[in-house]
Amino acid sequence: MSTVYHVSKRDNDGREWKVFIEGSSKVIKLFKTQKEAFDYAKSLVKNKNDGSSVRLHGLDGKMKKL
Repeated sequence: MSTVYHVSKRDNDGREWKVFIEGSSKVIKLFKTQKEAFDYAKSLVKNKNDGSSVRLHGLDGKMKKL
């Protein structure tokens, strides 16, 4: 079963980037930069090797094209 990981700014303070699974409010891990969070999410997808994907959100919360 494929999983969709999202990378976006943390809701409450906006100082950190979070990685979470679509449909879940639980944060997997927090990062200081968007790049660190995105790289981590990409590694999760690579390790699963099941068609999982990453969705990257910008500072405005909208999804960015990869």
